[in-house]
Amino acid sequence: MPGCLQPASGRKEFDHLARSEVTAITEWELPSPGRYANAIAVAPDGSVWFGEQSLPGVAHFFPNNGTLVEYAWPTWPGEPTGCAPKTSIWGIALWDGMVWASNYNEGSIVGLNPANDTFEVLKLPEANSAPETLTVGPDGALWFTAITSSAVVGRISPSLSVSMYPVLDWTDQLPSQISFVNSTFAYYTALDPLAPSSSGLYSFDPQNVSEGITPSRVGGNTSLSALTGLALSDGEIWVDQHITSNVWGYNTTSGEWTIYPTSTENYTATTLPYFVETSGGTVWLNEHYANEIAELEPAAGTLTEYSESDPPASNYSTIQNDLTIATAPGGLWLTSMTGNYIGFLNASYVPSFSVSVEGSNSLTLSNGTAGVATLRVEGTWSGSLSVESSDSEQYTSVPSHISIVANETSVQSRAGGSALSVRLSLDGQLSPGRYTVAVTLSDGLIKQTAYLFVTVEATSSPSA
Repeated sequence: MPGCLQPASGRKEFDHLARSEVTAITEWELPSPGRYANAIAVAPDGSVWFGEQSLPGVAHFFPNNGTLVEYAWPTWPGEPTGCAPKTSIWGIALWDGMVWASNYNEGSIVGLNPANDTFEVLKLPEANSAPETLTVGPDGALWFTAITSSAVVGRISPSLSVSMYPVLDWTDQLPSQISFVNSTFAYYTALDPLAPSSSGLYSFDPQNVSEGITPSRVGGNTSLSALTGLALSDGEIWVDQHITSNVWGYNTTSGEWTIYPTSTENYTATTLPYFVETSGGTVWLNEHYANEIAELEPAAGTLTEYSESDPPASNYSTIQNDLTIATAPGGLWLTSMTGNYIGFLNASYVPSFSVSVEGSNSLTLSNGTAGVATLRVEGTWSGSLSVESSDSEQYTSVPSHISIVANETSVQSRAGGSALSVRLSLDGQLSPGRYTVAVTLSDGLIKQTAYLFVTVEATSSPSA
């Protein structure tokens, strides 16, 4: 097809990529036709490596001068049938002096030595292997997940020998991402929306896998499905369920899950978080269908969501498919598959408004009662801020048995800030337990959320 990328080889350099800004996000436009950028890793010098599915190959970006260097993989079977990506690249890692990426369609993992532009192609031994994410382990090996006819986790030794370990007793499981605590303890997420019993968060011993992986389920029998992202920080394990509008945190000390709902969108049932990353106490996630990057501060009980486009996405056709993310000093890098850019979200950016809970953000209510919380809105902004709500009752984060009503549906800019009163009414049909309520204010491009944590008791009492 004219104008589409043909199978390529070798190295190519582009100078001074065009850049633009959307609030906190700087975006550098990739060459045309679309590169279908996906999978990203940050080098120690601050440069960025990512996959380009339409070459197919990898690219090296230098943000200080906007230079892009592309490395097309050395061989590709057959001619393309159109402008679509020629493989899926979901994992990329800097390991042992080389840049490695997953070649999903070919069942291989390809390494580039940028010192001499040579490649190493490792064909996976498992039939129909489809490698996804890559993780460098504390044992000096490169670990990966693969979607095959059975549940498999793989390991590449420093000598480049490939081993693939079945997950014992879980043939319908699809491991999606691995994260290491140390050389003898690791976690992985399992993705399989068609087999919810095997989906979830698991731990295993990386040094005891010769006969296969013996997993231990983490987090009890909590129903989790379609887990695609996994990150660790300070006694918390963070996962996202790709079919939902929320991110989950598991406290390894208390053994409790906390659900953090995102804001909702009127054109989609779910925001579809894809991957989650942590940096210090900050949790980052990308919301695929909402076309937003979210910055969660669990200690403060707040969430900031940044639109990846201006104007924001209003339907599925305007989504840019920013699917993979990677933390870096000062912010977060992201790839845009169909928007054809690579972006950086500056963590030092300060939005013009903020929202917080006055006093405690925890409430205890009996079923059939109501309570009131007060939020504080600070800053200056033009026009008005819309007020929205969501909660953790169901996977869409759309409230059902909790009525969330603020005394204002839009907040005008006022000197000295504004107090926003929010009434929570329980209809009596909620199961006892802990729920998270999100109150979100938006100027269109940025959304600021404050969380309320509601414990529902079984005993009913007269309505407040």
